[in-house]
Amino acid sequence: MTDDQQQEQAVAGAWARIEKWLEQHAPRSYRMLPVPAPEADIREVEQELDLTVPPGLKAFYRLRNGTGHPGDFGWTPEPETGLPPQGQETAWLLPRKHGIPPVQHLPYWDEGPHTIGMPDDPMVRYLAFAATDRSGLYGLFTDCTPGPGYGRIGTFEEAGIPKLGVWPSFADYLIEVADALYENRGVEYADGHQDTKVPGLVDQALVWDGPAHPRDPDWTRFA
Repeated sequence: MTDDQQQEQAVAGAWARIEKWLEQHAPRSYRMLPVPAPEADIREVEQELDLTVPPGLKAFYRLRNGTGHPGDFGWTPEPETGLPPQGQETAWLLPRKHGIPPVQHLPYWDEGPHTIGMPDDPMVRYLAFAATDRSGLYGLFTDCTPGPGYGRIGTFEEAGIPKLGVWPSFADYLIEVADALYENRGVEYADGHQDTKVPGLVDQALVWDGPAHPRDPDWTRFA
């Protein structure tokens, strides 16, 4: 089995665990999950941004075209998706309120990290793939630059310098998310610190938040 195939298999396994949890405990989040991304749309994004999406993230898009309803990201769903016209703001189901948008939306996050550093090094290719809201100014990115760092996951913020090495790959990130979900704890980062935001529910939707001071008064910690 090649490294790419191992990444794809790991993502599929981790995401299946997450979906099972959503189906059992957060049905509103589960109902809003979209269909797989069309392969042609993935290729179009790669061509437009002049990069190759790492195998783990690409494997995710072949399972689901994002973590929630396209309307949560400002898009109208295509009729063939079978989704209702409007979303319910359930897309932000990953830790720290991150959501992954439809693959077609990625090039529109033009203030994301794929634009940072390119004047100095035109070979650099960073792809923002998750953010805390539809503006895409704070979130996660993956290194699409060919070489030993290809596929690493980092964090970015508006006007900040992207921070690489948060996880070795998207598969590693998703496995940790699934483990944290089932162990009812915050995610643990590569540097060893553990997030204080834990799984909880708001009207049958998954939301990670801090028990001491939750942002939503209706949030309850999962038990």
